[in-house]
Amino acid sequence: MLSLSNLKAKQAETYYQADDYYTNEKSNLSGFRPQWSGKGAAALNLSGEIKAADFKGLLNGYAPDGKPLFQRQVDSNKRRGGTDYTLSAPKSVSIAALVQQDERVLAAHHYAVRVALSVIESRYVESRITVSPGNRQRVFTGNIISAMFTHQTSREFDPQLHTHCVTINATQAPDGRWFSFSNENVIRNQKLLGEIYQNELAHQLQQSGYQIEPTIDGQFELKGYNEELLQSFSQRRQQIKALMEKWSTEHDPLVDGSGKPIKNTAARREAANLRSRKNKCHDIAREDLIKAWQQHIEAEGFTLPTLPDASNKFPAQSTAPEIIHKGIEHCEERRTVFNREKIERFALEHHLGQQPFNQLETALNESTELIRVEPRQEQASSCTTKAAVQLELNTIRTMHQGKGQVLPLAHSRQIQTATADKTLTAGQLSAIHLSATSKDQIIAWQGVAGAGKTYALAITKTLAEQSGYQAKGYAPSAEAANVLGESLQIETATVAHLLNTEKARLGPQLWIVDEASLLG
Repeated sequence: MLSLSNLKAKQAETYYQADDYYTNEKSNLSGFRPQWSGKGAAALNLSGEIKAADFKGLLNGYAPDGKPLFQRQVDSNKRRGGTDYTLSAPKSVSIAALVQQDERVLAAHHYAVRVALSVIESRYVESRITVSPGNRQRVFTGNIISAMFTHQTSREFDPQLHTHCVTINATQAPDGRWFSFSNENVIRNQKLLGEIYQNELAHQLQQSGYQIEPTIDGQFELKGYNEELLQSFSQRRQQIKALMEKWSTEHDPLVDGSGKPIKNTAARREAANLRSRKNKCHDIAREDLIKAWQQHIEAEGFTLPTLPDASNKFPAQSTAPEIIHKGIEHCEERRTVFNREKIERFALEHHLGQQPFNQLETALNESTELIRVEPRQEQASSCTTKAAVQLELNTIRTMHQGKGQVLPLAHSRQIQTATADKTLTAGQLSAIHLSATSKDQIIAWQGVAGAGKTYALAITKTLAEQSGYQAKGYAPSAEAANVLGESLQIETATVAHLLNTEKARLGPQLWIVDEASLLG
């Protein structure tokens, strides 16, 4: 999973200097010393192990040569020095890597971390830059300066393999100048990035012979590690869960800046994490930790599974193009225009670890089904499908062919009678009148949530039934069709069923098609 926290420069310095949080030798794994990563780091000739002076200087806006990185002076007391993107392995993976000391698992974790960082760098790094007086734009830069610190324990000394990717609040524009890193896109795609890490980790581990058991939200555990064992090494998780439960039963102390209660689950979990944690201690050597963990396993009577052999790996169930095709089908059932991230998240959640992310990305880029909606924007992710465009053209053609081709559902006097005792807005009344008196075969309603469309539709349906029509409802998905049917008390099916089977109709029908706008 991926957690994210912004750091003021002084806060990160405190971690680095006073608590020695990031760099203490005992907290960093042998063979995986803190290292620089990213094209921005390379532009500053930073590579290999991290020097304290370079790290501190960058957090405060200074290049390794001591010169200001930015053209304008920055206030390190107020400015975000960097963001800590922390990628954490599942508990069973941590046990295999740290307690059983399988070096292949450590290597798989670090490979997966670098893949997730590379996606951030190649897609989501932007800066707000003034391109002309009064014209400030978001500019894609494609480079980061990230300091990677890998740790092996939680704050309760449980085995917990995780890497802090402290990414400096700086990125280099195409003209060579340095600006702040606008990380809104990273925040927006936090779940996707966590799933990319989990997918790469799962794929690499399966190549080493491990079997995985998907859990929720694109996460997994290794087969053979029972739940009791995992829970016994998850003291921090239990502390956070207990505090969240306490908040739910007592007076809720979590409020935002305006005093309103915070309901977002991720925000509440992070708040519980911060409230319940204690200072991290690194005074225990790795060999002592391993000994303590093994003694705990023996005392509790747990048995660890035998480490697998790479010859036991299982072939993927689906190819990358097949997985992407399923993702596209899933998305176009629900919307005609959607982000590529929607396809990727479906692929990663339903086909975890079957294919590496670069293969999925290639299959998506090469798909002949997709059309980019914003072809001139290099980083644009909105797309549609050829089938959706053709369906839209067919819909428009059908609408034109149906103009003036049917009899009205009702007359003005019937409408007045049906609406006389109803409280309706001007918009609702207009929609009912237009639909009931029009001679066009197809009428479209568009309204915001809560505008009362369903209430007005119910009156229109009644008018149609009084005139001898049978009302049927259709929606893009079976779930949406069920909701429509319950709301209007009518027979429903999917739009696909309407297009494929309603060729021959018995008697006059009123079709109510929910969310049928194909390009909006």
